[in-house]
Amino acid sequence: MAETQVASTGWGGEVWLSSDATEGNLEELVEVRSFTPGNPTAERVETTTLKAAGRRRTYTKGLIDTGEAQIVLNARRGSDTYVMLKAALTAAGERYVRFNYPELGVLTWQQDVMGEVTAIDEGEVTPDGNMELTVTLSLGEVIADIAYVAP
Repeated sequence: MAETQVASTGWGGEVWLSSDATEGNLEELVEVRSFTPGNPTAERVETTTLKAAGRRRTYTKGLIDTGEAQIVLNARRGSDTYVMLKAALTAAGERYVRFNYPELGVLTWQQDVMGEVTAIDEGEVTPDGNMELTVTLSLGEVIADIAYVAP
């Protein structure tokens, strides 16, 4: 199979967050500057016995941790996005999250996961700097990892 991907920037990427665990209530986060999706890791559980072949340790696959996502946004306190994120932090519980990935400015891939807002770093206010906030999402179940489907 021939590779079809070309080098690209992240311009045009999107992050959407639901007010609950359903896809129907997704709202786009506005003024997203960047996002880092979770980095999944799988545990290796040692299963070595006293008679392991060749005196080699043996392992089996353990639990998978989907990781944490970081989303950096331009901060404007009181905006709809700000209010939604603060409410998500206060309410706790998992909610539906969608990451849309671009290729040359055109959305081509989406990943839907369950996630919980676990932290909001409201950044620093300086006279000559851009005000940003960083949202941390603890990610859970991956619902879909598919070609982009327009809403």
